[in-house]
Amino acid sequence: MKSENPRDELAALRDFFSYNIFVRKKYLEALAKLSAEDLTKNRGASFPSLQDIFIHVLDVYHCWLCAYKTGRSCNRWEHASKTGELIPPELRNLSFAEVRKMEREVESQIQKVMQGLTPEDLDKSFEFGSRDGTGRSVKNRNVGEMMWHLVEEELQHRGELNALLWQDDIEPPVTGWFAWKRESKK
Repeated sequence: MKSENPRDELAALRDFFSYNIFVRKKYLEALAKLSAEDLTKNRGASFPSLQDIFIHVLDVYHCWLCAYKTGRSCNRWEHASKTGELIPPELRNLSFAEVRKMEREVESQIQKVMQGLTPEDLDKSFEFGSRDGTGRSVKNRNVGEMMWHLVEEELQHRGELNALLWQDDIEPPVTGWFAWKRESKK
């Protein structure tokens, strides 16, 4: 959603991030109502369980925002994909209390980045180093593209959560943009 006016683009990003934070909390509460078995059952989706999908979304935010702020990559997912694992070992079998804590930490991280972001920052690139089996590499990423990718990543996986919940006749907390606008003004 590249805009000719960077201020408009930043305002749109801030709205999308606020929307995602608001709705993510609804999903967290909906998942909290499920049994441990339903929450962690392997469903054969992009990541094995509902909890794994939710954790993946949180960790994507964490890793990208850390790379942006520190210049260092969070290699958990790169390592896991190279070893054929879907979930990095340190994110497997988290308690739901740990998932809640992770969500709060990611929200805080998002808030700090969004508060400090300027329209001019969206066109900047940042470098981060990563390691793979062949050594260290440096990659360049555009800040605005990264931010839009994070919006897209969460929306994509939220749709996946919806489909998986519907398969078990569980109504997900689908919250449209206009409902969020009305609820967030209360």
